[in-house]
Amino acid sequence: MLNTVLKTLNKYHAKRVLVAVSGGVDSMVLLDIISKIFPTADFGVVNVDHDLRVGSADEVEFLRDFCKTNSYQFFTTKWTTKPKEDIGMEAAGREFRYQYFSEVMKENNFDTLLTAHHSNDLAENILMKMIRSGNVYEVVSLKQQRNFSDGQLVRPLLDFSKQQIKDYAKIHEIEHVQDETNFENITMRNRLRNNIFPELQTENGQLLSHFRLFDRQLNALIDMSVEKFQIVEQNMQIEFRDESIKGSLDPIRSMDSEQQMLFWGSFFTRKLDISVSNRQIEQVITIITGNNSSAEVDLEDNWRFIRSYNNFLIKKVKHTDSISIELELGKPTIFNNRQIKLSRVDALDATFSTRKLPQKIVLRNRIIGDKLLIDDGRHQKLSKRFINEKIPEYQRNEIPILLFDNQVVWVEKIYKISDYLKKGNYFFKIDMDEVKR
Repeated sequence: MLNTVLKTLNKYHAKRVLVAVSGGVDSMVLLDIISKIFPTADFGVVNVDHDLRVGSADEVEFLRDFCKTNSYQFFTTKWTTKPKEDIGMEAAGREFRYQYFSEVMKENNFDTLLTAHHSNDLAENILMKMIRSGNVYEVVSLKQQRNFSDGQLVRPLLDFSKQQIKDYAKIHEIEHVQDETNFENITMRNRLRNNIFPELQTENGQLLSHFRLFDRQLNALIDMSVEKFQIVEQNMQIEFRDESIKGSLDPIRSMDSEQQMLFWGSFFTRKLDISVSNRQIEQVITIITGNNSSAEVDLEDNWRFIRSYNNFLIKKVKHTDSISIELELGKPTIFNNRQIKLSRVDALDATFSTRKLPQKIVLRNRIIGDKLLIDDGRHQKLSKRFINEKIPEYQRNEIPILLFDNQVVWVEKIYKISDYLKKGNYFFKIDMDEVKR
């Protein structure tokens, strides 16, 4: 076991390692192996007390005493910002845990985080992902190595089973704590671990090695497909901005639906790092291949996929409230992160003109029923003008609209009342500047 771990660490050029240790048998075995490979100055032990079980504080003290006795560097913290509801507790705990790991790595110049995941964990993870989503990119999410923080995360025990780790602990008399909740069937993982996998292993004792082989082969196929997809992405002219990604849809139209399933599954996983269900990917493909030139699909974590004609936009949704601001001439105001000022000017500098001075000036976003005056007594719906001008749906609530005495006189880029009526004698200019956040 030691030689295999050493070979793995050499493969990934691990120099200074931080070992994530809970006190359980898996992580204590990993710590024992690491202590035989590295001098104490080149590795540390990191632990998080999630404070979710009776006895978790005792486990931290066990680990603290163990590290003190052996002169190991020890880092620990307690999770005190837990969500009030149980829903999402596991994900929140994981986020806190890995954020702390990252901080310790940066502050102490560790280049590699080591975790004690083994082949049983890998098999359980694959089966859980198959049950929950079936997304091929999530199924292989437990990789031996991946980038993490300013360095990497390596799982050097993936080729060993839980039983092999227990055998090592017994032979080398390694102290460890026992999490009794592992025997309670309160989570899917525990039900698979305690009930399903023992039955499957009676069918074939090579089950775990088959899962490991499946994982390696699938990762190799995914790596090959991603290389092809990256060529496609270059042709899509993708642009990344603050909380948004946009590009052209034309290069993927030659793909069939199954190929697009693979493409978008890869894209969302690599570019957004969010879990997108097969149903959501199917909805994305439906709007891409459909006849509606403007359509949307809500994704996870407030992300939204938007088709606008032959282009797409993926953006973090910020729910736009109704905005209505009464303006004063010459006085700037903030509207959707832009500073806007309306001033009276000479005809040569004017944005638009009117026949009379307004009593009330209002700047707002659109509302249902907005109409544009295009002739004396004739109007056009603003919604139709948006369609004619090919303004994407996601932009329409953010466009400023100026009203004089409840009459729309200007809509950014697409309407000025003086283009349709006889030019008036009162001239106005609109200045707009982005507000830095």
